[in-house]
Amino acid sequence: MKKSFGLLFASLGMAFLTSCNQEDVPKETQTSNGTILMLLGSKIPYWDQIYTGAKEVGDKENYKIMAVYRDADTVNTSVLKTLSGISDIPNMKGIIMMPSDKAIENMIVLTGTKVPIVVVDQKLHENSPLQTTVSSTVVADNDKIGKEISDKIKEERILTLCYPIGGSYDRSIAIQKARDEGLVDVIIVRDASEAKDSLILYTQRHKHEKYAVAFATGSFVNAETMSLLRGKNVYTVDMNEPILNGLKDSTIQFSAIANTFDMGAKALRSVINKTPSPSIQIVSVVYANASNIDTEEIQAFTK
Repeated sequence: MKKSFGLLFASLGMAFLTSCNQEDVPKETQTSNGTILMLLGSKIPYWDQIYTGAKEVGDKENYKIMAVYRDADTVNTSVLKTLSGISDIPNMKGIIMMPSDKAIENMIVLTGTKVPIVVVDQKLHENSPLQTTVSSTVVADNDKIGKEISDKIKEERILTLCYPIGGSYDRSIAIQKARDEGLVDVIIVRDASEAKDSLILYTQRHKHEKYAVAFATGSFVNAETMSLLRGKNVYTVDMNEPILNGLKDSTIQFSAIANTFDMGAKALRSVINKTPSPSIQIVSVVYANASNIDTEEIQAFTK
């Protein structure tokens, strides 16, 4: 009898183990389907939101996300260091990246990696060495955003500030093209910390002139820059705490917010999908202002 019970319990144990599949195992102990490398901009809300959108999909599909941020807005040391050791990344299945940095793009070519590459934030330049390598591009329509910002600004003259790379540059150039080029001044700022100094020089030179200010990236919006623009209508892109506060007290008229979460999610799906993704995928844009900042749609970008 004891022997019969022993055999019974052993059979039940084997049946239980056999019925368990990977879905029954806690996620932290499951074997990953692979690693997706994300080469992002500096660690600001914009890029954090793209990462979050990708990670949510990655977690559901059991992929590890390895995110590498730039050391500063135009400093790429951390990204280049990661690429130099790309062969050490276990089971890498794809790359999601910000384009426009020639050193990074050339390094990727030199690694000889054959994994899918998806670009976010800005379309590849025509002469990019990755033109034949990138499988999909996920962006907001930056040219359309620039034109819409220009159309919504009543002032004749506009000052716009942007980075030398990335979607902000495309938006500023689009604002300039939407009007007589002589009516739009474009200031290229290499690092967000330099935005204040650029504004000091400009406001001193144009002290008695009427113009609006359009920040093509929310990175330049802070207490110091806003204090220099009292009495000016200010418009911007993205969402962060200074922008939210500016919308609340009407020192900022509106902010164009690309769906960064969707950008990251679409990019991740494009890497792991077995069927080809569209070569260009456009995410939606919402304009935040004082009247809609408490809506669920806008609040999603303030958390």
